[in-house]
Amino acid sequence: MAENKVKKKRKDMKPIEKWFRFLNKAEKVVRLVLPHKVYYAMPREEYGDGAYILVGNHYSVWDVKFPILFFPNRPVHFMAKQELWEGSKFMHWFVVKSECIPVSRDGSGTDVKAIMQAMRYVKNGELINIFPEGRRNTENVDMLPFKGGSAAISIKTKTPILPFVQVRKLRPFHKSEVICGKPMEFTEYYGKKLTEEDIQICEDRLRNEMIKMRADFLAEKEAKKKKKKK
Repeated sequence: MAENKVKKKRKDMKPIEKWFRFLNKAEKVVRLVLPHKVYYAMPREEYGDGAYILVGNHYSVWDVKFPILFFPNRPVHFMAKQELWEGSKFMHWFVVKSECIPVSRDGSGTDVKAIMQAMRYVKNGELINIFPEGRRNTENVDMLPFKGGSAAISIKTKTPILPFVQVRKLRPFHKSEVICGKPMEFTEYYGKKLTEEDIQICEDRLRNEMIKMRADFLAEKEAKKKKKKK
């Protein structure tokens, strides 16, 4: 009887849900080459199953594996550069299959269409992912400046942001570490007419919190190492 219910549930799943179930399994294979350990700031069950705007730092194309892991089998709509839809046939197929959100980077300003699509997803209780640095961080800095988007979407839809931070870039056969933080909300701006300054203040708060997450993690790790040596 229970087995029949499971089969029915799988049959009723949307194609995008089946696709992310597959990606979740595929990540286990990727993990053999790019191992990692996730540190959660609170018990996993406390994150719940509501909408989130996942915001992380960006080193490589493989960074997408972390949001897929945080909420197993739940689709994540990645905001990605428009060029991916215009590149190779494989990449075009992948971003369409994954229901990613194309973002223009032609310098014309905020991509309104992309933001509206992202807002529709979170209002529907779904997950979106943003890498606010806008490009891969190849520089010797903690994080590149954030571009507006995540804070504005969060405030306008009253959706919490879930920050995550890779301590270091993923490297083959070297275990990396990623921190999944606590949800953030800018409730004091809810219902307020936002200015560019308001949005920038919130983006800076988010970026500073993510930098602090990494610094605190490394400091705690170093303290444990010294304690162990004594």
